[in-house]
Amino acid sequence: MVERILFPTDGSAGATATLEHAMDLAADHDAGVHVLTVDEDGGDPPGREVLELAADRVHDRGLEVETTLRDGRPYREILDIAEKTAVDLIVMPTHGRTGLERLLMGSVTAKVMRLADLPVLTACPDAELRYPYRRVLVPTDGSQCAQAALEVAVGLAEGADVPLSILSVVETQGANANIHPSAERDRRQILAERAIESAASNVDGRVPEVSTAVVRGRSIPKAIHEHAAAQRADLIALGTHGRTGLDRYLFGGVTEKLVRTADVPVLTVREPNSE
Repeated sequence: MVERILFPTDGSAGATATLEHAMDLAADHDAGVHVLTVDEDGGDPPGREVLELAADRVHDRGLEVETTLRDGRPYREILDIAEKTAVDLIVMPTHGRTGLERLLMGSVTAKVMRLADLPVLTACPDAELRYPYRRVLVPTDGSQCAQAALEVAVGLAEGADVPLSILSVVETQGANANIHPSAERDRRQILAERAIESAASNVDGRVPEVSTAVVRGRSIPKAIHEHAAAQRADLIALGTHGRTGLDRYLFGGVTEKLVRTADVPVLTVREPNSE
């Protein structure tokens, strides 16, 4: 259940578009919005003006709004507010005022996604922000982190009363066919099928419809994108780390590539108590 959303903003066009999506979510869940601006270097426009403009938009939607203006390093202030206030979800764009300098994947947004103890929903400035969602897609590898992402996704799908798709991608070998012999490919296929079955059993009866699929692909992010498009999914939810930690759904690997290139918002969830 989402009761309060934290929305960091720098006043950029990407942040403005993402704020609309955050407000749609808040309205559907009867949640409040905590708007945060970090005035790191006294940029233009000033932080106070950015904060007030965003707060006015939230207030005009009839939503409860709280505001905070801070000085400091943006990602640290975002994480501090998230820890000290009763928020359930962080919603933010992947890029900010100066694109490749502010809320950049690999910088503020990446650090928040990697370190936050609560789910983070991000959207590229050019992403299609549709709400209510038509369908929520959850890629899984059967890990605890993927399970944590599934639980959050189910809550959002329940709130929007929409179907849920569960996907597992079996990564195929590259140019060297000897890298993964047939026994290893079969093992990966079995693990993917087990992950799907386990996830589906946890979701059964909680959302209007559940579909499952195991697909093969040389690029996991590409396979996820293609499946999301085919399923007309408007949100992708996944864990930041997967079964093998540092080589599967690793932040900096699959998750980061997916977030960088997604045409729809992406919700990332850390494994509980993960470092």
